[in-house]
Amino acid sequence: MKKKILSFVLALFMTMTFMTGAATAQSVDDLKNDLESIEDKKAETQEKIDTTKATLEEVTEEIRRLESQISKIETTIAELQKDVDAAEAKLIKIREELKKAEEERKEYKEVLDERLRVMYMFGESSYMEILFSAEDFGDLISKIDMIKTVIEYDQEIFAKLEAAEKEIEVKKEEIEVEKNNIIAKQNEARRQKSSMDQVIVSRESYVSELNSNARLLEEEQKTLEAESNKIKNEIMSKQNVNEKVNSVYSWPVPGVSRISSPYGWRIHPIHGTRKFHSGIDISTQGRRGFDAIAVGFGEVVFSGAQTKTIWDSKENKYKTVLTGYGNYIVIDLGLDDNGNKVSALYGHLARRYVSAGQKLSPGTPLGEVGTTGTSTGIHLHFEIRINGSTVNPLKYVSP
Repeated sequence: MKKKILSFVLALFMTMTFMTGAATAQSVDDLKNDLESIEDKKAETQEKIDTTKATLEEVTEEIRRLESQISKIETTIAELQKDVDAAEAKLIKIREELKKAEEERKEYKEVLDERLRVMYMFGESSYMEILFSAEDFGDLISKIDMIKTVIEYDQEIFAKLEAAEKEIEVKKEEIEVEKNNIIAKQNEARRQKSSMDQVIVSRESYVSELNSNARLLEEEQKTLEAESNKIKNEIMSKQNVNEKVNSVYSWPVPGVSRISSPYGWRIHPIHGTRKFHSGIDISTQGRRGFDAIAVGFGEVVFSGAQTKTIWDSKENKYKTVLTGYGNYIVIDLGLDDNGNKVSALYGHLARRYVSAGQKLSPGTPLGEVGTTGTSTGIHLHFEIRINGSTVNPLKYVSP
């Protein structure tokens, strides 16, 4: 991308160098052709600038979305860590319970083993002694039941201890499985975060490249603008209307006299910043169908439009729209009493009726008053320029 831009700038520089060197020998028509070529290049460069900035906005928005997703993933990882910690705490408690159960079973087994050892040493005589020591038949039955109860109790207790130990072991395994599942989710979240981090690094690098390209294009646009102004001044110096042809000037919009914004410093109605207003705004108060006219004898110097490229989210594509003056016309009005070049600019036209090079008489319709470009309503932006510099139009025209 950068190589293409640099190649374009170099080619443009060589073209402009040639044009600048040849300008003095060119006719007005040749200069107008050169101006048209420069204006086309300006429009092309502006389209590249707008496309680059639109892409920059998209990539920046993508980075914001990724950062938001990463923030959510980090929250998820933190929440999962709490679950891991809780599972680990359960495991510690279960391990302690298992250890205690194992110790209880071991202790009871030692007691039982000791009892069995004694019984083995004395054999069946110990049971017989207990039985023969009975005083009567009822006592005998009682002693038999007692021996049976002891044996059954030992078996029951040992079985319960074994069952409790197995139950604790099962719980331990379940908690370990739960903990491992949580850790697996946590690792997957970390993998997603790492992947998004890499994407962000890549997109930030792309943003840096886009910013660099935008700066190159804007510098190119400044160069084109300077060359355009230079050619316009050259045209003015070579125009056919090199005499005083107007003693008075007509009002540019017959039937409309309201000035909605005067010449001079103001707060821009769209941008909200303090900017110099280079003309006067003649408002039709929302009404259509009014024509802007030539305020005197002259010749059309320029008839065209200011445009820019924007991203249309509804149509999902880039589109070219009017900006700045929108549809506008510049006419040469010849010389004033001091020999200065006088020209007039008509901006925000809905339609243009005339083309460059056309001769004009006072009252010739130039175009329909509109609201194209950077505009908040139907009006004519009207400028008077002396040797290319704006002056208060009300010094020359009045309603």
